[in-house]
Amino acid sequence: MVHFSVLSATAGFLAAASSFVSASPVPSGAERVKAHIVPFSSKHAAIRRSEDFSATDLSTRDLNRVQRRNELEASLAKRSIPSNSKRTAAALEPFDIAHLRKRAGSYATDPLVNNGDSLYYGNLDTGTPAQTTTIDFDTGSSDLIIPSVDCKNCTGPFFDPNKSTSFATNQQPFSTAFGDGSTADGVIATDTVAMGGLSLQNQPFAVILQASKGFDGPNAGLMGLAFPTIAQTGATPWFINLANAGALESNVVSFYLSRQGADGSELCVGCIDSSKFTGDPEYFPLTPGNASQKFWDIHTQGFAYNGQIVTEAMTATIDSGTSLILLPPSQATALYSKIPGAQAAGDGSHFTFPCAGADSIGPIGIVFSSNT
Repeated sequence: MVHFSVLSATAGFLAAASSFVSASPVPSGAERVKAHIVPFSSKHAAIRRSEDFSATDLSTRDLNRVQRRNELEASLAKRSIPSNSKRTAAALEPFDIAHLRKRAGSYATDPLVNNGDSLYYGNLDTGTPAQTTTIDFDTGSSDLIIPSVDCKNCTGPFFDPNKSTSFATNQQPFSTAFGDGSTADGVIATDTVAMGGLSLQNQPFAVILQASKGFDGPNAGLMGLAFPTIAQTGATPWFINLANAGALESNVVSFYLSRQGADGSELCVGCIDSSKFTGDPEYFPLTPGNASQKFWDIHTQGFAYNGQIVTEAMTATIDSGTSLILLPPSQATALYSKIPGAQAAGDGSHFTFPCAGADSIGPIGIVFSSNT
């Protein structure tokens, strides 16, 4: 099973390939209260090719197993009877770097640059010897895209295939387009791709030779962390390949995203860091939760204003590659109709409200359950 988490200074999330979890980030200057992480199976089962695979059923089975174990331990504790339960591979808690409990496998942390709260990027090594470039780690796509030294309209640091002894390509064309209208073209290749102590040989990726103006900077490339079903290279993403190979401390990738330009943003592959959040995580199933999974999609009951749900239920895509929250026009209208002074902008795709009345705006939230 594969886990994915996002923590920010305004909201915290922990997600698995069959479930999604929320928690709260640690307030500035506050005492750090450790969250209880509900264990999951460490066996990678998120991407199976059989249509009868149900990640939701797998998650439910594991949670029931954990619940029975916890109930037994609580019962024994009440009777002052020591428990013989061992929290080993069968206990299956995500590896927490705050506790540094070593297990078989490895993990890597990558400091991220906060670019105006709109984009977060870090370093990735490609080739032999390693060439370092900057990457936007994107849960909304599934391809690894790295610009070549020959790329037009690209941002460096660039990758030079001629300087890598492990580089290989059959010149298969690659072309992609992004939601902002930008495009990138190149060829599919393989090489060693590494972050910290995590290294994978023969990882397929796209070497970009030409791109449109909108593709440039501030980061050079992009690593997709979504599911193989949407990979335009036809390749399994780097993170899932590591999970399949049993190379990770736990099959989890997590983000801590700072706000207001603050330092400290971080990507952790194979680990989480409970020192960065508080509270008890709450789990939510992915939809559809089977082998056809494309994105990290979860069900939401809708948006709330002043504690009341004011939109219809929707499916939410958790996308680390954007800082925007996008809604269908009808649902955005329903939300902003409750906000004093809000008006539709002339372009028909945005709403405005008077800054002078910002203090009068009530709490706005996304409802994932009765509690969050």
